[in-house]
Amino acid sequence: MYNKPMLFDYLLSLVSIHVVVATAAGLHVLLYKRDSRSALGWLGLVFLFPIAGALLYTLFGVNRVHRKAHRLSSRFSPEGGRARAELPGSGQASIRRIGLAITGGPLRKDNRVDCYHNGEQAYPPMLQAIEQAREEILLSSYIFDNDRTGQSFIRKLAAAHDRGVAVRILVDDVGLRYSFPTILRLLKKHRLEHRRFMPLRLLPPSLSINLRTHRKLLLTDRCRAFAGGMNISDRQLINGPSKHRASDLHFGFSGPVVADLVRLFIEDWKYAGGSDLNCPEDLPGLAGQAECRVISDGPDETMDALALTYMGVISAARQKVWIMTPYFLPDRKIMGSLQAAALAGVDVQVMIPRQNNWPLVQWALQHNLAELLDSGVRLLLRPPPFAHSKCLMVDDDYSLVGSSNLDPRSLRLNFELGIEVFDSSLNHELCQRFQQAASQCTSFTRRRLDARKLPTRLRDAAAALFAPYL
Repeated sequence: MYNKPMLFDYLLSLVSIHVVVATAAGLHVLLYKRDSRSALGWLGLVFLFPIAGALLYTLFGVNRVHRKAHRLSSRFSPEGGRARAELPGSGQASIRRIGLAITGGPLRKDNRVDCYHNGEQAYPPMLQAIEQAREEILLSSYIFDNDRTGQSFIRKLAAAHDRGVAVRILVDDVGLRYSFPTILRLLKKHRLEHRRFMPLRLLPPSLSINLRTHRKLLLTDRCRAFAGGMNISDRQLINGPSKHRASDLHFGFSGPVVADLVRLFIEDWKYAGGSDLNCPEDLPGLAGQAECRVISDGPDETMDALALTYMGVISAARQKVWIMTPYFLPDRKIMGSLQAAALAGVDVQVMIPRQNNWPLVQWALQHNLAELLDSGVRLLLRPPPFAHSKCLMVDDDYSLVGSSNLDPRSLRLNFELGIEVFDSSLNHELCQRFQQAASQCTSFTRRRLDARKLPTRLRDAAAALFAPYL
């Protein structure tokens, strides 16, 4: 039993520890949180909840990585240093200028871009590319499930390794845990060189569920690339065995843009502790008519690159802005861009799943949806299976594809990949796909929003408080 002096000393020690820890965490909040509302919330949590508040901030609030991150700028290209002097003077000059200003990197001309719908279309050419590789295979994925699809990739990768191909696999340490047992056992069994991105561990402490690499990349012999929204999982097979099937889009690239994608993988590979790899000096041969630019985004020096791109191209639109995204929680700035475009007469449509696999996202969206609907933005609800596609189509020849969702987790907390594509053929194909899906959608109307009962409105408002972390 404690006597009074001992109890007093004990409480004094706890208070002292709390003051020191809370002050340190509070200073970090003030220095690194750009959003004043988010900063105020974290400060309250840190100081009002002794020790626990600082611990929660450490696990979920520290989102900036300090690494030597490089945008795809003149360092990567002999002509990059002249990029700002080569701005186009007509047509969609304003949209072309946006990505250049953000990344410093010029558009790569003469690329071919192929669009694949669902795993049934995407996986066969990916597996074929692995089978045909002769020198190198680079693979990065958020989710790499230990299921039939994952195992089929392992077999092809192992066969490539056995015939002397250099195989390097980067998998996110949170994403790989979507299946159990994880794919790590097979990677080790077949002696495939791999790295876990931001491993979760107790000592030294690294438990953040943020700072994940959400990029999906497959690169073979530095001349062919696959990127987009698809993970490696049975879930991506629309007619597959999984109960959680998702429709999706993925893209194949050949041409000069592949070199930029290789450099991005090398940067992530080195950060994850992988061996030093030589960056490609020569651009792959000419392959098509598409002009492409890679946009790297993450909680490091590239933060906000994709958010700025979204705002810029939406503001520059003259005819239409069509968006497909599974998670739609735009911040105030992106909401303003969408509202302004709609008010200016641009056809703004956003397609999201009718039933989200994260209900909190749907609830939080509904709390702030009135402003978009009142401005003329049309929200389309796509029926099951879960729509995981991510793309933005602006006017007649611009598309933005890649791994990023339109929510704070993608735009602030994850490492993401965006690829700008100036190509009327791809834009037309994606718009046709959008229209086909739209014919099966229902519109989320202001009347439906106003019909929510008080408990539902309170639920939605409470969910919106957590929007920066969803």
